[in-house]
Amino acid sequence: MHRLGTLLAALALVAAACGGDDGGAASTTTTSPPGSTTTTSQPATSTTTTSTTVPPTTSTTVPETDQFVKVYFLIDDVGGESGPFVRPVIRQIEPTVEVARAAITELIAGPSADERAGTPAISGGLPDGTRLLGLTIRDGVARVDLSEEIEDIGGTFGEMSVLAQLVFTLTQFPTVDNVVLLIEGAEVEFFGGHGMDVSPSMDRDYFLGGGLVPDILIDTPAWFATAESPLLVSGIARAFEATVEWALFDNDGLPLAEGFTMASTGGPDWGTFQFAIPYQVDTPQLGSLMMWEESARDGSQMHLVEHPVRLGP
Repeated sequence: MHRLGTLLAALALVAAACGGDDGGAASTTTTSPPGSTTTTSQPATSTTTTSTTVPPTTSTTVPETDQFVKVYFLIDDVGGESGPFVRPVIRQIEPTVEVARAAITELIAGPSADERAGTPAISGGLPDGTRLLGLTIRDGVARVDLSEEIEDIGGTFGEMSVLAQLVFTLTQFPTVDNVVLLIEGAEVEFFGGHGMDVSPSMDRDYFLGGGLVPDILIDTPAWFATAESPLLVSGIARAFEATVEWALFDNDGLPLAEGFTMASTGGPDWGTFQFAIPYQVDTPQLGSLMMWEESARDGSQMHLVEHPVRLGP
């Protein structure tokens, strides 16, 4: 519990520096006291894409309510493993029907100075000077055209991380399954100085097993998203016998609910999961959603994920 309390204190400083409500439309929460019946998921049958998008070709009405998107940055690992890993961070955007374009604009802007200096640190984004030249979505394929600065990054890891952030950010939308990369209007076959093959298109599976996707990836709620009960949780996991443990803690590090969920398939493959956590708090506060795989050998926590979420009453 001491480690969780330390993390929550550090995250509270980052949250305060980042400003007010970062609420996520995809997030909600619920109440079950520790020791009560656990909440288990039904195995998911679809891909891990979440959130919503409205292609410009289908609507011209600008929403009047607050809008939020997820942007996939790199976040240092807090479980003692390798990293950093791609994880979704919440961003509020100006009301628009072109939410995919807005998400890429936020990705280009990158993490804030407070996020980069936080614990754990958030890094990534696209190379300095990168400009979005065009974006179209049709038949499940997003064609994103970026300026030549997108390749101004060194090393295999750097090149792969740029592509992963781009693809995960675009495939959060249910209208996007695959991403085609263009640079200065020309479709790219090999990317970067190491000639990474990106043709004919990329999807999330392209990056599994490459060191950028953690064994447990929480897609919803996003990092620092605002939730209401019940908290809806979804993502992907590579776990033995597909079993993933979870616990939700309040701002004091006290457990609000705990249980387990089942991914759609067990390791060594990644399976999807989706479940809801009932919880109850009296005041808005920063909480933590933890997920891990329990070691079959000694019961220890493996692949631990500690995910900050703003809990609403």
